[in-house]
Amino acid sequence: MRRATGRDHSPLCRPLDRAYSRLVAGLALAMLATLVVAAAAALLVYRAETHTAQQAARHRHTVTAVTTGPAGSADPRAGGVRVYAPARWTYPVGPGTGIVPVPDGTLAGTAVRVGLNDAGDPVRAPKPVDLIVTDAVLVGFGTVTVLGFGAEGVFALRRHALERRAEKGWEAAWEQVEPRWSGRR
Repeated sequence: MRRATGRDHSPLCRPLDRAYSRLVAGLALAMLATLVVAAAAALLVYRAETHTAQQAARHRHTVTAVTTGPAGSADPRAGGVRVYAPARWTYPVGPGTGIVPVPDGTLAGTAVRVGLNDAGDPVRAPKPVDLIVTDAVLVGFGTVTVLGFGAEGVFALRRHALERRAEKGWEAAWEQVEPRWSGRR
């Protein structure tokens, strides 16, 4: 840190050494900033998704519906896990019908619980807390990964430039020292 801030007054400390020390200190600060930004991003995602889930829960009402047909094939978009059946229900805005998720093997005339929005249309349950936390953690890790690799890439490019500069400086100094060292003039 003394060298990076210019307080190292050693005669062996070159300006190039100070630049390299500042680069290393800069990388440490960039990584610290990356962690702060990632934590902030994860927190923002968590808060936004929690707010969305709470809003959806406020406008979701559970009613009992009666299936009007047998359970159909699984939804291919859900990986074949969900099964749906036609159903009808009564809600304060009037009777409704639609396709709702049901357990596999549900027969016509079976009572099932259905979530409806304020307009009486079927809606999915709000996102559970474990999925919200998973999304926030993934955003945090993704942010650390992207920003960390970016900082490391900038560090590597700058270090390479400093090493090239040091090599050029060494060659020029060696041209002056080598004749005296080897005995050639």
